[in-house]
Amino acid sequence: MSRPRQSVIEYRRYDFQDGLPVQIHNRMRWRISTVKSNRLHMHNCFEIGLCLSGRGRMNFGEEEVSFQAGDVLFVGRNVPHTTWSDPSGESEWEYIHLDPGRLMGEDAPEKKPLPPEMEQMFLDCHLILPSGSCPWAKGLAEGMIAEAADRASGYEAVERGLCEALFYRLFRLYSEEGDQMGDSRFRSSGLTPALEYVHRNYMNRFPLEELAGVCHMSPTHFRRRFQQQLGTNPLSYLHQVRMQKSRDLLRNTDLPIAEIAERVGYQSLSCFNRHFFELCGCTPSEWRTRHGEGRKAATVGLAGWDRPETADEIETRNLRDSGGAAP
Repeated sequence: MSRPRQSVIEYRRYDFQDGLPVQIHNRMRWRISTVKSNRLHMHNCFEIGLCLSGRGRMNFGEEEVSFQAGDVLFVGRNVPHTTWSDPSGESEWEYIHLDPGRLMGEDAPEKKPLPPEMEQMFLDCHLILPSGSCPWAKGLAEGMIAEAADRASGYEAVERGLCEALFYRLFRLYSEEGDQMGDSRFRSSGLTPALEYVHRNYMNRFPLEELAGVCHMSPTHFRRRFQQQLGTNPLSYLHQVRMQKSRDLLRNTDLPIAEIAERVGYQSLSCFNRHFFELCGCTPSEWRTRHGEGRKAATVGLAGWDRPETADEIETRNLRDSGGAAP
């Protein structure tokens, strides 16, 4: 009998174009399957989602919440999550991905540093605001999507203004509710320092006890909490981040595979190949052939990243991840 695989948290990277730290998938409406994925995912950026139709549920690690048409989703960079629709039918969404630091912080034209509390909000925020009680969220999100679609004269400045207005309204909630009421939708999971540490140091060798140290936890408590909240263990998560970085290099560069392995933290090519096959289902060279830059199949396998997954894709992957044989 085959041994079930470790739970996987996908790390999805979005690159920003044209110098504007906002990416809006406005050329297609995302239809979210009614099948729940066993996998959670995280982004390298801040995500805003506008539910256009339908209803369903979202999972933020250990927390599950409902949504319906008109609601606006906010998800920070360090929050594992997944979305599925009610059995009655697929929900439709528009998504916005942003780099708040480049938009409003040191890299912005005005070069104004973000308050530390706002930086924390961008890492840990995970909430859905109903249009009935927070109509401003829906209005501002709709404005951002419309500006990106029309690209009229001066739209970059308008886009930045809409983003700033939305973020400061959100920060007002964070300050008034998150601090005073201990609102868990804004509160850090306690693992944020470890996640940030992994993303800054994935290419280096370091003892996993170091991750517990940056979170001010004992190693035993850290490993237990990590497993509970992220559904995987710290070592598996490190390998997943390394695999994502390696796929970026395989897709966008012509570097030899041995050099890519070394760059993402593996001293042994055989070790890199083994972990790559376990997580990606193929060898690095096979993956590059299918997904390398400029090839027709460049988006194959990126379901849920460049396009939404279908119900059949989710069911097949859930079966494979549980140790069963894919049909």
